[in-house]
Amino acid sequence: MKGRQLALAVQLRDTASFASYWPGRNADVVAALRALDHPTLLYGPPQSGRTHLLQAVCRERGGAYLPLRELAGYGPDALDGFDAQALLALDDLDAVIDIRDWALALLRLIDRRRAAGQAFVLAALAPPDHLAAALPDLRTRLAACVVLGLDPLDDDDRAALLRDRAQARGIALPDDVTRWLLKTQSRTPGALVEALAALDAASLREKRRLTVPFAQTVLKTSA
Repeated sequence: MKGRQLALAVQLRDTASFASYWPGRNADVVAALRALDHPTLLYGPPQSGRTHLLQAVCRERGGAYLPLRELAGYGPDALDGFDAQALLALDDLDAVIDIRDWALALLRLIDRRRAAGQAFVLAALAPPDHLAAALPDLRTRLAACVVLGLDPLDDDDRAALLRDRAQARGIALPDDVTRWLLKTQSRTPGALVEALAALDAASLREKRRLTVPFAQTVLKTSA
């Protein structure tokens, strides 16, 4: 299975949209991705939302999304067949960029898409000058992209996210429950929203308001 067949096998997450992404201090980055006027490289630490945003771009603009970390075992032939694709999003660039065959295939793909004026967006853990590219020319091409960095959410951002999602669900989220969630649950945005959804479902089912003891019972922790 190669090229376009692989793209068809990769499913976008149902929740990956711009509307469901909490930008925090990244509003300008989100706006630039929605416009996507130039070849772009998006970087940020784990759990900063790189994959979510790349998939959101593909969902909104109808592009092909390739997670390179998952596809590394297929070899660089996984990049074949995308010359006519209007938009291409390549995630986890750092997973293959230090492998010469992959680096050469990426270099050629980027050059072809630039020459044809075709949009593409790449994602990695770090900016171009911190990526261990096997070919200097590839690092040069990456540096020529619009480079956007994501800031991870802080606790104020996470609390605002929880309040926003609670309001959207029509539930009252007391401040002490918010603080408890931030203290005891995984701090990734997705995990916090899932925890809130579990509390909402239990609250409706048992006709109970949200309190810390109730949250402890539902989420099976006494912290």
